[in-house]
Amino acid sequence: MNRANRSLMDLIETAVKRHDGASGRRLAELAQHAGHDISHATLNRLRQGTYASRPTDASIRAIAYLAEVPETVAFAAVGVRPPAAEQYKLPAEAQRMSTRQRRALDELLRAFVIEQAPPSAPSFGALLTARDELAAALHTDRTEDESLAEAARAVIAAIDDATAALFSDVEDDPGALAGDQHWPPADGAPPPVCAVG
Repeated sequence: MNRANRSLMDLIETAVKRHDGASGRRLAELAQHAGHDISHATLNRLRQGTYASRPTDASIRAIAYLAEVPETVAFAAVGVRPPAAEQYKLPAEAQRMSTRQRRALDELLRAFVIEQAPPSAPSFGALLTARDELAAALHTDRTEDESLAEAARAVIAAIDDATAALFSDVEDDPGALAGDQHWPPADGAPPPVCAVG
């Protein structure tokens, strides 16, 4: 099983925990009630690692909903970029193409869109479990030290931001770094220095 499938399994386990140990059937009902399209059979096969192909975008969105994570995190768990918000439209001139030309263009587009899973897709299970434990600790009445509670809230927000930012497009350039730094540095150039604190 590849790492991307493992991460998707982690998200489904997170969904199970967040919904009090719900079964695949119950999770599917919850997702469907919220307007998502996923079956209990799909959820169960994904959870067991026996799903034979890449899940549909609708299934990925349903898992994100159930796990209460941004959709970008769920798409990254599968190893693909989420679809753009705006629907791609062919130029008007495309209507003049022959059937053969359209088929060729369709194949070309599919070749561009097929993405391979990143070699080391992160596993979200531990990160999301830690986040949930912090959130649960904050909901108890025993939080005496407000600075600790504030720090925990900051950690939860940082985890949420980091998981979302990790998989969002950086100006449509997945290799881009923050700022104007380029990686790797040019020959002879000193590597960038990161200051913490």
